[in-house]
Amino acid sequence: MNKFVIGQKKITTIVTIWVIVCIASIAAILVPMTQSYAGWILIGFPILSAIVMMAVSSYAKKLLHEADVLEKQLDFLPNRGSNDSLNKSYGDARSQAEENNEQIKQEKIRQEKELKAKREAEENKHLEQVASEIAVGLEQTADLNDYFDKLLSNFAKVFDIVQGVAYALNPKIEKFEIKSTYAYYTPDTDRTFELGEGINGQVAKDKKILMLDNIPENYIQVVVSGLGQGSPKHLIFIPIVFKDKTIALVELATFEKKGFNLNLLADKINKRVAQHIADNINITTA
Repeated sequence: MNKFVIGQKKITTIVTIWVIVCIASIAAILVPMTQSYAGWILIGFPILSAIVMMAVSSYAKKLLHEADVLEKQLDFLPNRGSNDSLNKSYGDARSQAEENNEQIKQEKIRQEKELKAKREAEENKHLEQVASEIAVGLEQTADLNDYFDKLLSNFAKVFDIVQGVAYALNPKIEKFEIKSTYAYYTPDTDRTFELGEGINGQVAKDKKILMLDNIPENYIQVVVSGLGQGSPKHLIFIPIVFKDKTIALVELATFEKKGFNLNLLADKINKRVAQHIADNINITTA
């Protein structure tokens, strides 16, 4: 049962008893047999009344305090109306959170794409500069052997190579011949290869750059500054392609591996040198 209903009943009971006592006290004063006690009744009645009033007041104050606390608790609760309203509000909040998460995800993807595009643009700009350094001064070189000498010298500055060989296609015999060397110590300077023959020939056939890492010790011997011998760890094969035909090939040996995108760099180099080489070796393509 509600505590407020019980409290009202208790107060009603106390007041009722008090009224009965009042009536009994008045009757006792009026009845001759009890008139001798009238003085005591007149003294006790106010005292009893005060006690009753204090009890009623205290209990009523307690009920009012509990009612005030309950009212504040009810005011604190959100006014949702019903469980359906609560569920709807929860669903709306969850949908909003999921939408926010999706927006954050899409924004992250967008930022990653922008960062990737920025990096690619920076790399492309850097490779354009590298290709320009490799091709610098070649336009003024008419003799093909001098042209390849200059080309290898430029490669040496960019790649820090310790050895290099440049081959050009001889269209009359369809073989690649050595046109220039850089720190190349071998008596076999007349070495040639055909398309698909050996590693060089396969690179020329595939028309794709190739890098070999961790090549065997003593595979290539290079004299380093007259102080001793060393063995490069990386070999780079760069085909020079003109109108889908390999017309030259550059082979480089280096101790240190560069972090270039070599395929992209090879494309940029080809755009700068392939036409000049093709013109000098009288390459004709359909």
